[in-house]
Amino acid sequence: MPFVDRGSHKIYFEVAGPGDAPPLLLIMGMGFSSRGWDTLPSRLAPEFRVVWFDNRGTGRSTIPRHPFTMRQMAADAAAVLDAAWIESAAVFGISMGGMIALELALRYPARVRALVLGATAAGWLRSAKPSAATLGTLVLGSLLAGLGPPSRLAKVLVSEEHLARDREGFERWLSRSEHVSRWIAAHQAAAIATHATEARLATLHVPTLVLTGTADRLVPAENSRRLASMIPGARLVELPGAGHCFPLERIDDTVRELTAFLREVVPGGAAGAGSRRAG
Repeated sequence: MPFVDRGSHKIYFEVAGPGDAPPLLLIMGMGFSSRGWDTLPSRLAPEFRVVWFDNRGTGRSTIPRHPFTMRQMAADAAAVLDAAWIESAAVFGISMGGMIALELALRYPARVRALVLGATAAGWLRSAKPSAATLGTLVLGSLLAGLGPPSRLAKVLVSEEHLARDREGFERWLSRSEHVSRWIAAHQAAAIATHATEARLATLHVPTLVLTGTADRLVPAENSRRLASMIPGARLVELPGAGHCFPLERIDDTVRELTAFLREVVPGGAAGAGSRRAG
């Protein structure tokens, strides 16, 4: 199995898609392993060389010995690109993964060809916050105290309409997504709380798409609107009625928006495009 050795921990990653297709790195958010992407990698793999990985301490990646920052998680993402022999890639991060993607683009600009930021914010301190009830459900009632009944976490992660339409599907996804330990959840939360990019966003010159669901209760859509306004040339797409995990409940819309944007801004298909050569 492919791992990147980062010294204090190892990062597990997977790759799918044609070797000469434009590379696309997926970065998962707080609380789950990369299995939370569900079918998205396979849906994108016919057109992109898709790379996805388990953040440190999640899924098949090992647990680091010390607390960590968003900057360090961005360095993990860059190391995954190295291990996959990819010089630069389009990057899609969701929630905390969007924060990691932002750090990656700001600290390693040559590695990011295009940026898609889903359900995320420029920083915690100045962000539009979830309600106290929503935050309590996530932190006290789920990640730090065991997941509890799926209906509890569903109130945070997906829209009421999606839950009514496909409760069994949500529960199957939740059981497959490998939630993190309390220790890792606490340190992910600390990394989010200290994350701030507002002062640096004007220096970001990469094609950027900001995606959000209008019914997101965890990271209110106002954050995506503000983020898009602060990144030069960024586009904003809002998915009406979608919740925080919009790739789960609106997979067709997610694939369509990602594909259309990346077809436009990322040069396609020449052999070896965006990839390192070994040796």
